[in-house]
Amino acid sequence: MVEYILGNYLVGSGKLTEEQLEVVVGQLDKIRVKLGLIAVAEGMMTLAQADEVNRLQSVMDKRFGDIAVEKGYLTDDQIGNLLKAQGNTYMSFVQSLVNEGFVKMEEIDTVFDGYRVENSFTKSDMETLKSDDPERIVPLFLSAETMKYQDIIGVAVRTLIRCVDRHMYIGKACLSAGIELKDAAMQEVEGEGGYVAGFMEQYGGLLKTASIFGQEDFKQVDVDALDAAGEFLNCVNGLHASALSKNGLELELLPPNLVTDKTELSGSVCVMPMYIKGMSMAFIVKQ
Repeated sequence: MVEYILGNYLVGSGKLTEEQLEVVVGQLDKIRVKLGLIAVAEGMMTLAQADEVNRLQSVMDKRFGDIAVEKGYLTDDQIGNLLKAQGNTYMSFVQSLVNEGFVKMEEIDTVFDGYRVENSFTKSDMETLKSDDPERIVPLFLSAETMKYQDIIGVAVRTLIRCVDRHMYIGKACLSAGIELKDAAMQEVEGEGGYVAGFMEQYGGLLKTASIFGQEDFKQVDVDALDAAGEFLNCVNGLHASALSKNGLELELLPPNLVTDKTELSGSVCVMPMYIKGMSMAFIVKQ
């Protein structure tokens, strides 16, 4: 996530071209290895155990390491060592920038301080961003009015990273007095604390999500593409509802509603921009 948030800032400020940013991100793909693969290679887990944890991630909104510890396959110390071996995305991003000669090491702090000022972030906020931890980063992009949607937005972000695009990133959320829906997959979740949430196409993001998750190359946002997006949405809301049920809240997921014609969603609506493979869609939540 951090590689594109800061990388796009560098493109916008003229430090990088879009092509150069893709070169840098391509280098990250070569060096960042999944924790499970490292654990198996180091003899800490069997392949069967790693596969089991990966399967559980598809139905549990938890990190690989947290599940592995709960199952007794790894210890906290081993997870710490694996994370060190995997490397920090921010540091790898900076190293790639320098290695490619796009930015000098002595420029890094100054360049990214410009991003901090532009976004009214504190130095502590920047350290949070550099952690590349979605759970910590999401609140940085929420306003006081949208903070109540932090949990469901966090689930959507983490599920997209796991199942669709590990390089996905977000923009700043806003609260809108109603929104016109079109080319969207929406779902109502009934019960105490119920809500409506969904994904709406903007510039290719929903289509790309549907294609990757549905394992089909959709050419346009039609009913089939929206159906695949609806299946993904059902996973997101299912994970969120499961987490809420642990606190005694019983929620029921209604079938996703596929919106092909313009429809008004009235009331106070949270809109969070999300970017998949550089293409945007909106995650929409109304309570």
